[in-house]
Amino acid sequence: MSCLGCEIKETTVNIDVQQIIAEQLLVESHLAGTAMKEQRVKTCESCPFKVGHTCSKCGCFYEFRASLVEKKCPVGNW
Repeated sequence: MSCLGCEIKETTVNIDVQQIIAEQLLVESHLAGTAMKEQRVKTCESCPFKVGHTCSKCGCFYEFRASLVEKKCPVGNW
């Protein structure tokens, strides 16, 4: 368990990242369907290149990249 200050900081970071992703997806076209996105995100969440909310290979927020149908995993996992 982390200290209260760290928990608050982590929660704030998570909200900000999710908000950034949601706002950017509003202006994107060619979004992946729910099933495709969920499978991609699941794959990313167990990937050794995932660092926080980011893919260390491409630098993208992995949930954002997984939401775009035309994007590919930089290491070929999807």
